[in-house]
Amino acid sequence: MKLVQLLSALLGLTFERVIETRYGTSGMLCLFLIGVGLRTRNPTCLTIAAVLLGLLLAQH
Repeated sequence: MKLVQLLSALLGLTFERVIETRYGTSGMLCLFLIGVGLRTRNPTCLTIAAVLLGLLLAQH
């Protein structure tokens, strides 16, 4: 069980670093909004994050 938690934490941190390196602060903001939207089940946060992420992906 602890190995699964360790691997998931490592994978999450790696994913965050890749997003931060490639998309900068805007990418981290999108990840933050997705996390908040999922935890609070707030569709507004998820929609804003999806639009921002779409704009970032279209820009690169």
